[in-house]
Amino acid sequence: MDNQLKNVKTHARLLSKGMWYDWRMTLLATLKDGLLKTAEGMIQDEEALDRQQELLDTVVPHLIQQSSTLEREEQNLQAAADEIANCDQAELGDARQRLITVDADLEAKKQVLSDLRRQLERRDAEIQAGNQKKQVWLEEIHVAEKIRQECRGWSSSEISILKGTTP
Repeated sequence: MDNQLKNVKTHARLLSKGMWYDWRMTLLATLKDGLLKTAEGMIQDEEALDRQQELLDTVVPHLIQQSSTLEREEQNLQAAADEIANCDQAELGDARQRLITVDADLEAKKQVLSDLRRQLERRDAEIQAGNQKKQVWLEEIHVAEKIRQECRGWSSSEISILKGTTP
């Protein structure tokens, strides 16, 4: 009877261990499936991240360069603003007034220059017209000289020379 009790105890212990191992194997199988699904998800995430990284690699260097350029421009503008803020406001006002005066003078001189150019163009046109008239008159004078030469009379000395006698 002791042996049977031992056998029953051993059998109960072994059944208990078997159930525990079954439970453990079920738990491990479930965990393994979950881990495999998680690994597959991580692989998909890695592929998506790689694609996004490629996209970022094409855009980010330009953005970094643009950012540094804008930062330098901001520093330059800030330095200029600080310089203007720190300068003598009365002197700045005087300089602005002088600049306005110079701009007005420049505009007036541009207007005078424009008027002078128009006058010069008119004078050039008048001179050209005068030269054309002069050329026409010179041709008319030349024609008139030719006609006068043809129609002139003979002097007595010329006639005597042609006859061979002296006057």
